[in-house]
Amino acid sequence: MLQITDLELSYGGTHVLSGFSLQLQAGEVLGLIGPNGAGKSSLIRALSGVLKPIAGQVLVDGKDLLGLPESERARLISVVPQSTQLPPAFTVYECVALGRTPHLNWLGSLGAADIAKIEWAMQITECAALKNRRAGQLSGGEQQRVLLARALAQDCPILLLDEPTAHLDLHHQVAILNVVRSLAKERKLAVLVALHDLNLASLFAQRLALLVNGRLQALGSPQEVLTEPTLQKAYAVSTRILSNPESGQPWVVLEDN
Repeated sequence: MLQITDLELSYGGTHVLSGFSLQLQAGEVLGLIGPNGAGKSSLIRALSGVLKPIAGQVLVDGKDLLGLPESERARLISVVPQSTQLPPAFTVYECVALGRTPHLNWLGSLGAADIAKIEWAMQITECAALKNRRAGQLSGGEQQRVLLARALAQDCPILLLDEPTAHLDLHHQVAILNVVRSLAKERKLAVLVALHDLNLASLFAQRLALLVNGRLQALGSPQEVLTEPTLQKAYAVSTRILSNPESGQPWVVLEDN
């Protein structure tokens, strides 16, 4: 579904992505991991059209994503950004309704299908009780859930998430990632999610892409990527890799030096 080939991205002459290539399939959750400054947020911003690559190609079902008009791109890819970007005077309902903008007719009015999608997105992200609150009155975690609801209301086949568990308590971290994984499976969404927590990435992603200094260092299953030598090289820390007693997935434990 999403094919990235030899993507290059630069800020002020400094390369932040170099020769990045990746394929993401429908129904897949792919976890993007790596140390701070590795280029994870830059990649998501480039795919969403915020940043313009200096080279490379991004195709969605054979279409050149980077060459599409913004309105058409917004019907293919929805984004949950790392930082909160909600208009403070808007209600939660109004913020989530913004996700329907690419699908509205020229009058810009919400139809019954749009309203149903908005209400579904708020319900599934546990935002329904907040619908009449102003965005400026919300905590960071509440705003993060509203951002996800807005992206789900957009109803795109590809979902990009940049640290969606930031500011969330443990309950909502697990709840949000469960929602994302379930939707990927049930609705055949292609999901790329950047995560700092390696154990959450191991639990919820089918494949992991390890990005270091703008380059793809490892790609594969959690068992293939989360190894002690690989993490030592990427993060410059000593770890032990155990087996999660519930899932059997790799469980990363820092070594006490």
